[in-house]
Amino acid sequence: MKPISFSCAALACLVSAISVQAYGQAAAGIPHLRKQGTATQLVADGKPFLALTGELGNNTASSLENMQPLWSRLVAGNLNCVLAAVSWAQLEPEEGHFDFALVDGLIQEARRNRLKLMFLWFGSWKNGLSSYPPLWVKQDYKRFPRIKIKDGKSIELLSTFGDASRDADARAFRALMRHIRETDDQHTVLMMQVENEVGVLRDSRDRSEAANKAFASLVPKELMDYLQKHKETLAPELREVWSANGSKTSGTWEEVFGPGKPDSVDMPIQTSSPPLS
Repeated sequence: MKPISFSCAALACLVSAISVQAYGQAAAGIPHLRKQGTATQLVADGKPFLALTGELGNNTASSLENMQPLWSRLVAGNLNCVLAAVSWAQLEPEEGHFDFALVDGLIQEARRNRLKLMFLWFGSWKNGLSSYPPLWVKQDYKRFPRIKIKDGKSIELLSTFGDASRDADARAFRALMRHIRETDDQHTVLMMQVENEVGVLRDSRDRSEAANKAFASLVPKELMDYLQKHKETLAPELREVWSANGSKTSGTWEEVFGPGKPDSVDMPIQTSSPPLS
């Protein structure tokens, strides 16, 4: 058996994941984040929950058989929570047909071992690639466009400008969240991470026609308003790039952030709300 590594990821989870509460209306007992002075607490079963979390490998939770010998090791490690991936490809092997057997099994085994779960949604992206979408997505390049890089070649990475890709991923994620809400009456699932490590490894951005058009357009007002309101708490790299170009309050992406990306700055992605702090 290959060794499994654990990481105490409580703080990372608070930063990179969202509470299941975000899916529906707040209700008594639903896990949620709560401000307590200057701290943010994760509340589970009505009490603050310190997540001593073991993070599994990317594919470790891809079968119940694979997980069977690991539950006791997680418990022996004095952990109370597990970070496990849920793959879009496994959840929706055929378009519109969802298979929740693995998710249900993981929840049941976690309960049996008195552990909580935090699921990582491996949907359109993982590690700067699109490895986890289902085959029916991967085989349809027209409906689900890939990005293009500097040499004009497409790589196996779904473009954030593909509306069909966005909508299909959202439907699958919504189905997963609905299923958890309807079946997890013991609130075993505490949090969900939405997508994972979006970016471009062989270039600084998507250079498809749709992406180039967006790059040449004005930075959305909502984002500029957010940057100005949260200037002091932005990620240092973002604040430095913005400041180096005059901290403009409007303009195209190049006018506001400069002509290219320094090696230290990650690729910006298209988004409908400003998360850049």
